[in-house]
Amino acid sequence: MNRREFSKALAVSSSALLWPRLAPASSGRIEPATHRTRGLREFEKLQFGVSFHFSMNTFTGNDYETGGVPASTYNPTKLDVRQWIRVARDLGARYAVLTAKHMSGFCLWDAKDYDYDVAASPNKTDVVAAFVAACKEYGLKHGFYYCILDPHNEGKFDWDIPVQEGYYKLIKQQLTELHSKYPNTFYQLLDITWKLSSDQRWELYELIKKFSPHGIVVMNQAFYQSKRNLGRICEPKSWPSDVINGEDELPPPEGHDPHVTFEGKTYYMPMEAWIPTGPPFKPLPPMNSWFWRPGFTTQSAEKIAGEYADCRKRNANLLLNLSPDTSGQLPEEAVNTLHEAARIIRGQS
Repeated sequence: MNRREFSKALAVSSSALLWPRLAPASSGRIEPATHRTRGLREFEKLQFGVSFHFSMNTFTGNDYETGGVPASTYNPTKLDVRQWIRVARDLGARYAVLTAKHMSGFCLWDAKDYDYDVAASPNKTDVVAAFVAACKEYGLKHGFYYCILDPHNEGKFDWDIPVQEGYYKLIKQQLTELHSKYPNTFYQLLDITWKLSSDQRWELYELIKKFSPHGIVVMNQAFYQSKRNLGRICEPKSWPSDVINGEDELPPPEGHDPHVTFEGKTYYMPMEAWIPTGPPFKPLPPMNSWFWRPGFTTQSAEKIAGEYADCRKRNANLLLNLSPDTSGQLPEEAVNTLHEAARIIRGQS
């Protein structure tokens, strides 16, 4: 990027227009953008992404799997990550997000100095590596999901207990491992961030930006918060974040205004509606299922296409969640529904 003194100065000034840079010297922090940078413009232009919920939860049939089962429980028999991404590409998605670690604590890669991961299971395929490779093959930008809530490593299932220092050290180690191995990752979503202190959230935000300076960091606002604010504000315990994420919630009827004020300062924050395609989750009826389980049926093609149309009309991205089954593939009924949704979406254009 640096070509002698003139080129260096030109690159620095141009870079400031492209991506969020350091805050004023008094704070010394990298912070979310206050204007529509080219990086955020690229995110908005992508319009459509998919996430994949696939982990230990898939094999126990429990969206809230706590990681109390042995690693051997995870055993996909026909794992085909390329199929996931091929279906996503055919659907029209332009980026994809993988649950690298959900709340069970089970990691979809061979995590360093860690024994609850794919390397300890019957199927030792590094799903993260296969996912990144498939995204590159099919032309989708890749991203990761990482859950802060983790009963397996925290010792108990508690939505609100603050993260303790030993577990926080593991969080930093694993996020550093992911982003050092896959630098310049397009997108990182952190979930259940209210368990972290403000200083911890800032440290993780800056850690990710260190390895992926042009990447989008999203701190999920979660289900009830999203229902409450419809993306009009950023919850304090979801800050800092580059994008407003609405979990299982569409943008407000009037459309999303990306000029979001937080603590008296206005930031440019696009919205992403993160919508599951599963049936209602019986333990919590207002919520829909994110993980496959026996009897799982994908929502209708018309509903999926309607959500896509609503997001476009209301100035937000759609991040549509898909759910591979215990074979490690998207089931045939889901694939057929998604193909029909793609046909409807193409007709809307």
